[in-house]
Amino acid sequence: MRSLELSGTAKRAVLAAGLGTMMDYYDFLLAANAAGTVWLTLYFKPAFKIPSLALSIAILTYAISYVVRPLGAFIFGHMGDRMGRQSTLVLTLLLAFISMVGMGATPTYAQIGVYSVILLMLFRLILGLSFGGEWGGGATWVSELLMANGVGELGYWGGVYQAFGTAGIALASLAFSLTSILMPTGAFYAWGWRMLFYIGAVVVVVAAIIRYRFIESPIFMELARGGKLLRQPAAAVLRREWGKVLLLALSWLYITAVTVVAIIPYSLVYVSEVRGIAYLAGLPSKSFMLLAYAASLLTGGVASTLLSGYLADRVDAGRILIIGSVATALMSIAFYPILSTGNPMLIMMGLEAYMLSEYFGFGALTKFFTQAFPAEYRYSGSGLAYQFGGLMTGIASGFILSPVISAFGYSAWYLVSLLMVAISVTSLASSIALGRVVKHD
Repeated sequence: MRSLELSGTAKRAVLAAGLGTMMDYYDFLLAANAAGTVWLTLYFKPAFKIPSLALSIAILTYAISYVVRPLGAFIFGHMGDRMGRQSTLVLTLLLAFISMVGMGATPTYAQIGVYSVILLMLFRLILGLSFGGEWGGGATWVSELLMANGVGELGYWGGVYQAFGTAGIALASLAFSLTSILMPTGAFYAWGWRMLFYIGAVVVVVAAIIRYRFIESPIFMELARGGKLLRQPAAAVLRREWGKVLLLALSWLYITAVTVVAIIPYSLVYVSEVRGIAYLAGLPSKSFMLLAYAASLLTGGVASTLLSGYLADRVDAGRILIIGSVATALMSIAFYPILSTGNPMLIMMGLEAYMLSEYFGFGALTKFFTQAFPAEYRYSGSGLAYQFGGLMTGIASGFILSPVISAFGYSAWYLVSLLMVAISVTSLASSIALGRVVKHD
């Protein structure tokens, strides 16, 4: 076993996989930022006159891509386990490119009416398919290239790969908030926010070229040469190991749910409209919240991701997820009372603590999920487990949170906290149960 040193090939593998994953997360969370601000103004409030209903539809439009993520994992998992990891991962980025350009180019409600809302939903669905096929392939490709290069610290370097995703989330919020602050409001709403999607599309093209020029997984090539490829790998994993897939999906539900259920876009509206806080530290409250969220991700979120990846080589990953889910449940209770203080320093500290708890476990997922399945359907198995967690988040945010806000209004923060506690407890129970199911190297 080598230490925390990588060959040139393995380093490039982490970069090639991580860059694409970072941009998928960037696009995914850029849409979340837009949903609670720009889209709400340009698309949903004109179409749906009741403010709480408009916010609910905005959340639903964001959440709808979660619903198709397992379908993307199934389709691209099948392709990745049959045709190869590297070539399939180029295709996922092609879909991401179409989605980014499409969302950036969608006309406003004032220009084409309700068709604008339909187009946003369509491009969110396309992104969901892309994202669904991205993570399982990237994690599998990185893990297998590391194993083929004799790297034993799969947890740590898997955590580095995951940190690209955390950074993508942070960059989306940072870019969106800084652009909204620095540009005149009229220009930002007219074209500034669209520029952010176009920039993301350019980086996706670069990531796709890097992947295209890279090598295939040696482990996959060995399977292909030995005639060991399954005819229906994605179907096989659901038929043989559906229980494991479900438990893995639930185990990380607390990680994927915090941002879209508790923070964006709901907390932005909670601070500005429920608490009536127009400015924080001299900035518009929504801009401050986005900046503080991005800063907490780049510090606490990335640090917690790397730490949990490092620990995954030393302790059972299930224990790491147990600690993270308990900490997240506690922070979910404290978060909105902290926001209610209107104190910028306390809010920043609260977000930092929330990110530390949420992302404690995120870095362990690459090793945990890829090592849970054999190479014959590793892409499919890890991807489906990951994306069923995303589906459940979509259900929680789009089909539970949205009706709650529509029925009780913006002020139902205690119900949002209760939902996050329930999600965290579900992850806790699943992580405990996984100790009896998943065997580790």
